[in-house]
Amino acid sequence: MIAIIQAVTATIFVDAALIGLHFLLGDKLPIPMALLLGAIATATAPAATLMVVRQYKADGPLTRLLLPIVALDDAVGLVVFSVSFGIAKAMLQGNFDLISILVDPVLEIVLSLLLGLVMGLLFSAAEKFFDSNSKRLSMSITFVIMTVALSKMEFQIGRVHLGFSTLLVCMMLATVFCNICDFSEEIMGRVDKWTAPLFVLFFALSGAELELGVFKDWTIVGIGLVYILFRSAGKYLGAYGSAKLMHCSKEVCTHLGITLLPQAGVALGMSVTVQTLGETGALVRNIVLFGVLIYELVGPLLTKWSLTQAGEIQPKPIEKTRAAKVAANVK
Repeated sequence: MIAIIQAVTATIFVDAALIGLHFLLGDKLPIPMALLLGAIATATAPAATLMVVRQYKADGPLTRLLLPIVALDDAVGLVVFSVSFGIAKAMLQGNFDLISILVDPVLEIVLSLLLGLVMGLLFSAAEKFFDSNSKRLSMSITFVIMTVALSKMEFQIGRVHLGFSTLLVCMMLATVFCNICDFSEEIMGRVDKWTAPLFVLFFALSGAELELGVFKDWTIVGIGLVYILFRSAGKYLGAYGSAKLMHCSKEVCTHLGITLLPQAGVALGMSVTVQTLGETGALVRNIVLFGVLIYELVGPLLTKWSLTQAGEIQPKPIEKTRAAKVAANVK
């Protein structure tokens, strides 16, 4: 409930703010652009949060609630994005009918989950035929690449367009595999060791596409700032309200929303999809890259601060000694 409510609240906040700005800015901020940014606002960066938790060995009610929420958050975000992307695409192409707005996005979500389910089951079954860790690792890479390739398929049946969300298919593949395969944790541990260069490459290529010249226009800068501020407000208030609704402790209600601010990988993946929409997609990608830059600089620091304030990060002995010396000097 908390994962769904805080994600949808962030979308509502950003959509409402940007659609309101549309009536002031006109064509500089088309409604499809507002809808896409609202959908991307749902995504959180599990990797950044997880690294903070691991580095400082955080533990407690907030941490144990936070980890599944950041995982579910991206799943919810991908569903919201699929619907918003379908609506925005229909509006930009002028094909504004019930099939393109409702039927196509719903079919994309369902088909993506089914394809991910099938590939996850096949992946789990195939891994059991091998005992060698190197062969299992090769099989893992093969299935990811094959799943991405299959998710690129598109069909047209009458007026209905059938396609897949690559991000949602891969997430479903991993979900099924990690919940069915007995030795999935061992394989994921080995896969994690070689993903760092891929992350570096992914973020370097994404950052290279950030066109700083776009931000000479103060209107675009304003849209970016509104996106950042209203996403942050939506995440915090959505998490606070939903945690309160679920009768969580005061510390969880107060600090959970702040730990959900980091944004990176999935949001950038969504922005890559948006690029297919031409000029509007390019502007959305630049604003998202700008937002990711800010969130990744500030987000982990705020996550550490929140977990510390909640009493779930204990200061190291050397930090305690320094704190005692500082206190003594002050006296």
